[in-house]
Amino acid sequence: MELIKYDETINPEVWLNKIKLYCYKNQITKKEDIIEICKFMIHPSISVYKANTFEEILNILKKDIFFISFKHSIKEKLQKLKFDPENKNYVQFINLFREYCYEAEINDVEEQKKLLLKKLSKDSFHYYFINNNLEKIKSLNDLIMYFNQSFLEQQKLIRLGSCITLKHVATGKYLTSCNVQYKTGSKENIVFGSQTLSNPNSLWIVSGPDQNNNRDPIIYGKSEVYLENKAGRFEILFISDYYKSPSTGNWEVSCSGSYYEYLINSDSTNNNNTYIKSKEIVNIRHVESNFILRSHEFPFTIDNETYQEVVGHEGRVEGNDKWCIELFENE
Repeated sequence: MELIKYDETINPEVWLNKIKLYCYKNQITKKEDIIEICKFMIHPSISVYKANTFEEILNILKKDIFFISFKHSIKEKLQKLKFDPENKNYVQFINLFREYCYEAEINDVEEQKKLLLKKLSKDSFHYYFINNNLEKIKSLNDLIMYFNQSFLEQQKLIRLGSCITLKHVATGKYLTSCNVQYKTGSKENIVFGSQTLSNPNSLWIVSGPDQNNNRDPIIYGKSEVYLENKAGRFEILFISDYYKSPSTGNWEVSCSGSYYEYLINSDSTNNNNTYIKSKEIVNIRHVESNFILRSHEFPFTIDNETYQEVVGHEGRVEGNDKWCIELFENE
């Protein structure tokens, strides 16, 4: 390691730490000696000969026109700094962001928040997550914490292609289908509430109109999706507007390869959110009929086997319409 002269290409505090490190490595430990070495490494055009402490040296350097030019150059670097959401090494990006803010003496947290948000796409989950927590961010450390946390929260998002379970909140049973047909109505595969998670009958693939390897997150009240039962070959959850359910005479819910109908997730109990995340409570509607997916304790029997009925109904959302959506895996 060599001594480096001070010029406008380095922050004074960073430069001073490098001088100290050089001295300590070379067993120069007296403060007076280190201060003299600092003075020798500064161009005579910057008058530091009267300085007797490190603080005085830094104050002189920070008032010099060199430092003003340096801060402008760092701000330019900050403006050019790009965030690539496809690059998994986001830690490097946020470290550079922090260093540039420090070296350019951008200490106002409101300005820091605005600068970081400008780096993020307004359509991205990271922008949404930070913007949704702005009032909680009181420092640069907070800002970095929420930026990092956005990547952890992103892993919980329900996306097109996600494999999920839907657990009925009131009864604790899982939305399930199997290769058993209704004896009445559509005579398609039954849909029911299962006491246990019956793989893959209780697993559903979230699909949408435009697959094309689209991995978009699902948005409350907007995303139209269909739910494909993982056990079946393109067996889609379907709320009938023609056939009646076997026990209560509500609208039948089946799993069919003959119908291709979209469902829409409606607002959750945590309706301040935009994106659906794993373990949130949702209700699900049929896009055209607006029928709501419901379950209850009413049973029906086929071939001596008893199942908990799942139906579609009209009317307001109630407790039996709530489902806990949980990410099983992202395919």
